[in-house]
This record gives sequence, C-alpha cells and structure tokens, in this order.
Amino acid sequence: MPARLRPWCRTGAPLLSAVFGLLAVVRPVSGQAAAWTTNGPVGGSVYCLVFDPSRPSTLYAGTDKGVFKSGDGGATWAAANSGLSARVQTIAIDPASTSTLYAGTVTPDGVESVGIFKSTDGGASWAAANEGLVDTTLGISPVDIEVLAFDPRHPGTLWAGTRFSDIFESTDGGTTWQNKTFGGYNLALEVSAFRFDPSNSSTILAASSAGLLRSTDGGENWDTYGNAGESFFSLVPDPISPATLYAGNTAGSGIFKSTDAGAHWTSINKNLTVNQGSGGTFLPLVVALTVDPSRPSTLYAGTYGNGLFQSTDAGATWASVNAGMRSSYVWTVAPAPGQSSTVFAGTVGAGVYESVDAARTWSPTNSGLSLGLVSALVADSAAPHALYAAAFDGVYKSLDGGGSWQPSNNGLPVAPVTALVQQPGSRALFAGTRGAGLLKSTDAGATWSGSAQGLADSYVASIAIDPSNASILYAGTAHPDTSQSERVYKSTNGGSTWTQTSLDARTFSITSISVNPAKPSQIVAVSRGALGYFQSLDAGQTWSTVTTDANCGGVNSVLFDSSGATTYLAGGIGACRSTDGGKTWLLANVGNFASVRTFLIDPSNAATLYAGAEPTTAASAGGVYRSTDGGQTWEAVGSGLSSDSVTSLATDPARGVLHAGILGGGVAELVFPQKRSSVQPLPSTGHGTRRILPR
Repeated sequence: MPARLRPWCRTGAPLLSAVFGLLAVVRPVSGQAAAWTTNGPVGGSVYCLVFDPSRPSTLYAGTDKGVFKSGDGGATWAAANSGLSARVQTIAIDPASTSTLYAGTVTPDGVESVGIFKSTDGGASWAAANEGLVDTTLGISPVDIEVLAFDPRHPGTLWAGTRFSDIFESTDGGTTWQNKTFGGYNLALEVSAFRFDPSNSSTILAASSAGLLRSTDGGENWDTYGNAGESFFSLVPDPISPATLYAGNTAGSGIFKSTDAGAHWTSINKNLTVNQGSGGTFLPLVVALTVDPSRPSTLYAGTYGNGLFQSTDAGATWASVNAGMRSSYVWTVAPAPGQSSTVFAGTVGAGVYESVDAARTWSPTNSGLSLGLVSALVADSAAPHALYAAAFDGVYKSLDGGGSWQPSNNGLPVAPVTALVQQPGSRALFAGTRGAGLLKSTDAGATWSGSAQGLADSYVASIAIDPSNASILYAGTAHPDTSQSERVYKSTNGGSTWTQTSLDARTFSITSISVNPAKPSQIVAVSRGALGYFQSLDAGQTWSTVTTDANCGGVNSVLFDSSGATTYLAGGIGACRSTDGGKTWLLANVGNFASVRTFLIDPSNAATLYAGAEPTTAASAGGVYRSTDGGQTWEAVGSGLSSDSVTSLATDPARGVLHAGILGGGVAELVFPQKRSSVQPLPSTGHGTRRILPR
C-alpha cells in the first residue's frame, strides 16, 4: 500500500558560497523589450472548480498559474490572476457577497509559501490575506493551504486547512487568522476538507492525515473521531440526508461511507480498480469526491492515476467513466447548477472536461487555458514550420510555426508523454510515455502504434537518436517506484526491435540520453538531479559512473557540440562546460542560479547557445537564456518567462523565431528583434492566425 499522497495542491547556502570563485561574469540583461507569447497547447492542470452561486454561468478554476475565470459556463477561459501567480489549490466564494473570493495556494517543496489571497472584484485583482497565518512551532508565515471553507452558520467566518501545519480560523473575512490547533510543522498535519454539522452549530469535522478530526466546541479543540482508523483526504455530505457522509482516502484504502455523522464508517469500494505496487495491492488514491446535488445517489470519485469513477447507487458499486478524457488524474468534479446531466472535471495536464450526458462521455473545454504541460518540443526536419509538442495529455502538432495546435493522439494511449524525437529526414516519430511504453508514428504523428519488440517496459522517459546513424536509437526508463531497476535499451534497426544494454542504474531514473555526434560510441545517460551521470564509450556495451563537479549542482542533461570538443552540462545551479572530456568543469551563472533543464545550439551559429531553465527557490529564476560566446556568459532572452520551467527549445532560423516548451505554459514563442522585419505571417490553417507582436 502506498504512503499517503503528498500533493502540491487541493479542492498543495554552503554550496553557493563555494561556487563564487568559479563563476563566469553574467552580462547585463538585454532583449527584455521583446515578450514571449503563447498560442497553446491548451489545457494544463486544474485543481479546483467552483461555480458562482449567484451567477451559475460563471466558473472559477484554480491552476498552476493562479485563477482562471469563465463567464460562459466553461466554454472559454481567461486569466483572473492579477497579483496572484501561484498554484491555487482551493477557492472559496463568500455566500453573502459573491464578488469576494479567497484562494488558497500551495508551492513546490523548497519554495516559500505564499498562503491565502483575497479578491473583492470577482477575481480581477488579488491581494495577500495572511495576517496571523503563522506556523505555531517554527514561526514561518504564511503556510500552504489545502482547503478554505466558509462556516455556513457564522457569516464572515472562514476555516483554513493547511499542508503540514495547523487549522486556522478567521472571523473577520480573512483580515486576520488564528490557529486552532497547536503542533505546526512538527505535527505535519494535512487538513483537506471541512464538514459543518447543520444540526449542531458547535460541531465541525475535518478530513486530515491524522484521520477524521472532530470539534464539539466550535473549533476550539479537536480530537480524532470515528472507527475508520484511516487518514481522509475528501469529505462530503449527502445533501438530502446530512447524517450520511462519504470520505476519500489517498493511502490506498479507497472510499468510505458513514450513516451516523461520522461515528462509524464502512468501505464502499466495489468495482474500483485494484493497483499493484511495490508494497502489494492498493485501491485508487481518491483526491476528489462529489455528490451530485440534483441526484444525491450519484457520486463522483476523482483519483490520482486511475481516472474518474461514478456510482449511481449511493456508493454501493462504482464504474469507470473516462470516455474522451486524456488524463487519468482527476482532481476536482463540479456538477453544473440546475443542469442535471452536465458535469465538469478538472484534471492534471489536460485541463477542464465537460460532460453533458451525466459522465458517459467527456469533451475538453479549454479555450483560453494555455497551460499545457510540455515536456519535449521537436521542430520537424522535413516540413518547414511544423512543430510537435509532447505533453502530459498526449502529442500536439502545429503546422503554422506554433500559431495553432491540434491533438495528434490517434492510437496513443492515455498516458503522459515524457519524451519525443523525430528520425532525421523522415516522418517517423518516437514517443516515450509514463505507463504506456514506447510508441512510434510513421506518418508525422497522424497515427501511433506500440510495436517495440524487446522493449516491454511501460515507463520510457528519454529517447536519443545517433546523429551519425538514424537507425540507432537509445531509450531510458523511469518508474514511479523503486521496485524495478532503471535501464537503457538500444535499437539498431530504426526502433523495430530493442535490446537491453548492460546498464543497471538501480533507482536512478534515466531522464535524458545524449550521443556525442563526433564520437557516436560515447553515450551519456542522466538521472535528473544526480551528482554525476552514466557513460558508455562503446555504444552501450559497458557503462561507468562519472562524478561531475559538485559546484555544477545536480545534472539535468548533457549536450555535446557538433565537433565533440566541448561538453555542456545543464546543472542545478547554472551551466557548466568542459573542454577536456569532462575532467574539469567551469560554471557560469544562468539567471541567478537557475536550474538549467535543457540546451539548444543555434543551427546558424555554433557559438550561440540557448538554455531553458526553471526556478528552484524564491530567489532563482526560470525562462530562456542566451550565450553568444560558447557558454561563457549568459543573458535573459525576452520577458514574461522568469517564473516558468522551460523544458525544451526549438528554433525556426529562417523566420527568426525561438520556441520554448513550458511545464505548465504550453509553447511560447519569441521573435528576435533583428529578424522582425523579415518575418512574414504564415497562412491560417483554419485553427488560428499567426500573431507577431511589436516590441
């Protein structure tokens, strides 16, 4: 059974001081007047969906980049996040004034929390509302918020459940907060749902990592309650029978039901998927549980990895209802008010889905939600202005240089696409997935098949093609647990058959593979963040471990220049380069010690490099950087991506356009100022018109 899920969101210096003597000079930032823009792919991650109770056509979504708002029932979306750019886990609307909203945020590990934000203008602008939101043992303020809920019995009173801290209450509309438990990070309490007893104004229940909590004195004191003996993540009542409660579990125990207001619980897991893990079997990790208010016997259970389930008999039996969905990670379910057959679902990676037939079929409704989780970007070597993007919800293709994007998933199983490459000079593409193995397309992404004889592994995280021989490919694995060793596979016949190389990387996931173009027998396999890499000097027959300079930080990827004379290392705190085969390294600061994810050499000028980076702390930056002196010095390129994680880069040299694949921001593009006068708009494909913005 898995450990309790620790999500980011919910409906969550000694090394640096040793580096300064090695740093190359960082040049002043230039080119910032040019702004990055994006036209998709649409989608992204949505962690909560909330309807405005006074305007049912208005819907709010909590995303990785703040709040998005729809005024037309989810048909189109627009950012409503001025002053709020963090990952929004939960949204609460003031029932007395529905233009007043509260958003609870969760930041990644290692990044300072930003807490709670308040809007009094329907999401047009936001301001922090964190006074008193202080961890009781460490004194840290603010803290991550997993749930916000209005107390229906006391106007202006809100409750906040936190990630790894205390329960907080505000009695003045979020102006100030007071802790109602004491333990803070030492207790590591996660509270992710509240239930207010309608028959007793002093009784409150809370779903938590410590089990079901109950207060009988209005929240002043809390104790564990009920016989379940399980941690709970979701907690919802039957709207007709308030003593009937349902709870979801993220430790692999599934779903529970109580008919006596939480005193006693029974498991209700019939027909739920049973998963296999390193510790045995476990049920779906239930992160969302919803009762349809128009049909109280109908329930929805969103899970982390098993998709969406529905029960039409009050939880007695369950059935999978995922037709049309491209994500198996369903974080929130929201039945549309007054529309008995219309339901919305928010997913990780694939954005928002709508069903108009009571969950039998689903369609994406993501117009304006350009937050796709792009992990790889490929410029078609055989078709000018054609691009491919690997995303959490499949593969997307653009025929107009990124002006518009369309899914290219025919035959591609529902699984995150983690790697994407094209065989040079052909229409063949290879896609590595998390859970569906290696897929191949021989028709430029129009159709996919999974015939990879000899490579039966379902988790392929990296693919590389020998630049001197397009028939030779390498693929690396990355599993979700430690039950299997990570491996590198090799094909010598264009991906038709594969053999396992001798590398046993144990628990080090192979997230990047590089082949030296000047010496194709040299293969480097990287486990992202490790202080070193695996290397083969005989085309994969034997492998050794290479320890890199600790000053570079963890290794994210490796790039060889075309001559093989210089090796570039994308490091955890900058860019390193070596001119002696990796014996010594020189670190250059990139974006205030940003973690570099990827490199790209300008195809028209080998001395010009681009680096895609991600922020790892509140003080570091992401975005795209450029070096015109072979990696010695770097400058930011364009504006608007400093908080983004750039995973991949591609260029259109003839038009002077640079593309950046973003984890949570789709594919951004930048037109270089010196090329601007020669750039011509591409013809419309019928799906969108190319836009070139002025400086």
